[in-house]
Amino acid sequence: MPPNPPATTGPEPHLRPAGPQTLGILAELIAQEQPVFAMPSWFVTTEAAQAGHLISEFVRELGVRPADSDSDADYRSFFANSRYEALHGAVKLLRHRAAATSATHRGRVLVLDPDGTLTRRADPLGEGPDRALVPGLLSHATVAELGAALRDTAVCGLLVRAPERLDRSALDAVTELARRARATGARIAVDLSDIAPDSPAVPAVSALRPDLVVLGESLTGHEVPFGAFTGTHDTFAPWTTPKTGFLHSNTYGGNTVAMRAVIARLLPRWDAGAPVHRRLAEAAADRRATLDLYARHVNPMTVRMHRKLHGALNVVRAKGSRLTVRLDSGRELDLVDGLCGAGLGVAGHNPTDALTEVVRRHDPARDHVRELEGVLAEETGLPRAFPAVSGASAVESALTLARLARPRQRRIVVFKHNYGGKTLVSLLATAAERTRAPFGPLYDDIRYIDPFTPHAVDEFRAEVAGGAVALVWIELVHGSSDAYAPIPGPLLDAVTEGRTAHGYLIGVDEVLTSYYRCGTRFAHHGRLPHVDLMSLSKALSYGCFPTGAALVSQEVYDAARATNPRLVEELRTHHAHALGAHFALQAIAQVDALGLPEHVRALSRTVRTGLAALDAGPRGVVGRRFAEGLLGRLEPRVPGPLGRFVDPEGEWMTYALIVWWITRARAFVVYDVFLLPLTATEREIRQVMLGARRLSRTGPVRLLGRAALFRLGQRLSRRPAPRPSRMPAKPRSTT
Repeated sequence: MPPNPPATTGPEPHLRPAGPQTLGILAELIAQEQPVFAMPSWFVTTEAAQAGHLISEFVRELGVRPADSDSDADYRSFFANSRYEALHGAVKLLRHRAAATSATHRGRVLVLDPDGTLTRRADPLGEGPDRALVPGLLSHATVAELGAALRDTAVCGLLVRAPERLDRSALDAVTELARRARATGARIAVDLSDIAPDSPAVPAVSALRPDLVVLGESLTGHEVPFGAFTGTHDTFAPWTTPKTGFLHSNTYGGNTVAMRAVIARLLPRWDAGAPVHRRLAEAAADRRATLDLYARHVNPMTVRMHRKLHGALNVVRAKGSRLTVRLDSGRELDLVDGLCGAGLGVAGHNPTDALTEVVRRHDPARDHVRELEGVLAEETGLPRAFPAVSGASAVESALTLARLARPRQRRIVVFKHNYGGKTLVSLLATAAERTRAPFGPLYDDIRYIDPFTPHAVDEFRAEVAGGAVALVWIELVHGSSDAYAPIPGPLLDAVTEGRTAHGYLIGVDEVLTSYYRCGTRFAHHGRLPHVDLMSLSKALSYGCFPTGAALVSQEVYDAARATNPRLVEELRTHHAHALGAHFALQAIAQVDALGLPEHVRALSRTVRTGLAALDAGPRGVVGRRFAEGLLGRLEPRVPGPLGRFVDPEGEWMTYALIVWWITRARAFVVYDVFLLPLTATEREIRQVMLGARRLSRTGPVRLLGRAALFRLGQRLSRRPAPRPSRMPAKPRSTT
């Protein structure tokens, strides 16, 4: 057993202990079997629509107005899990919005960063903006430095952090800089992460007239991980097409806990008779009003999909391994959850013990964070834990620590088909060119090697032979892209062999694959004997709360701390959260208490048998297939002449497959990936596999025809769906 690491002193955690209001929100959600997570990006809840509307009104009252007009405007928000995730999202949007002129500005963004926290994360080794982990951020601590940089450099954006703290002369100077930057085509963003929910108008906001506003955990009382970036629909235009609507995404953003926490703190700004109360009540009473509000204030592309699917994605209840969706006709379907809420909770949705053992027994004074570090050390052999609020933030911390631990080696090797996240650091571990392309400059000393080519081992050995590689980062089983197999064993053997000879670190991404999702406790067990870093998140969330961790060896910790002790301690403390750690501890304890090792082995056999029974004929819509444990993929295809007109990855096939799974197989599978609940019954797994077998025997014409008939039937039978009011509860004084 690894030793329990000694306590260290450092910065205070940014997140605060959960109070009665947050615990009350969780208690209500769990008791009422309301989904906290259902699916990344595509989950539309009344609360998310309401929160988007309130944030739009909030930033308007802070003084935000479009730069080219004095009229009011609707504002659209992207929900994240922290101010840093939101800042990265804002930079990505600034770059994408200015893509047409990238030859001039090369994606550079000028940043006023008085406390240096964003700068340290972007450039952990102080190598300068061209060689930083997040290149292209020209960060300065003072307004004078900012002005000098703007004179000499073309930029696509100006980001001003904490403008509310500027004195009059500094604000005047920054306002003039914003005017000059805007005259060159740059857009303006302000970071108001510390603005209180009851804040009056902010003169700095009125003066700067930003295109984007970054908000943070202050809107949840710092008790629930949260971030958002908010701007006009024009600013969000690059992400308002079917192909780009989900280019930026995350798993936990917009989760119901955070949304209710935001609503509870923002709503008291307005008297009971104010128009916002009427809009929120309309959304609570009618699904169509919810979709209208969500399209206006969050993501119109998500709403476009929901409307085309007529309620097939309208999740209204979640318990254990089951979900209930309500169609536009009012009909409700009880489904096996084939995505496990994408939060991949160990015990499914809203487990009873999450309420009885965590929410009702939570002691904010207890050091759950320290306890979790010790438990994870026993689980993984990696004694140092860096708390995270998402899988992306866990990956980001791991990559940052690897760079600090190997400051002389810059290169990172990532295998193609890997998915690491969408922040500007975790994006490096996302080996999909289309996902990265609009957001450069990105860290360039990355080598992406296709693990499935015949010469992959030779290519890898040649890459590491020169001694320039600091880290080999591996997701052993992929849930996305074009991979239908785990990373081949001979390649993993070569990675292990080269570790000692060349001194690089091995990191594994277990965000998707940990705790028997792929049949073993961790996907790398039996495949990689030594790892130095690991990212975890989804299983730790227990389906209830956004949390995660980056784990590192003592050697990595010591080396990273010797390079940049201040940043290491910030990473160790900033996202530490006792309630998140408490949920993670309960999740890990339940793995063995529920007998998951044996249970998953039995269910995995059923999955393998089911896949083996799929029709392999040339006319069906299922091509390649694979499964590891309870994670699997089925390749959509359109054989025959119809394939010249229908893209198997396009909208028509996406909608047709979703309709098939939900209405015919009665399984919540939203395209080509299934992530089956660890606590599902044998009967439920057989039901999903039977659905897959029937799908494999279905031709594309029949599949598309069924989808068309479903849509027609829903249109003809559509009626207002009655539902109880879900106005946000008043703040509670007790749990």
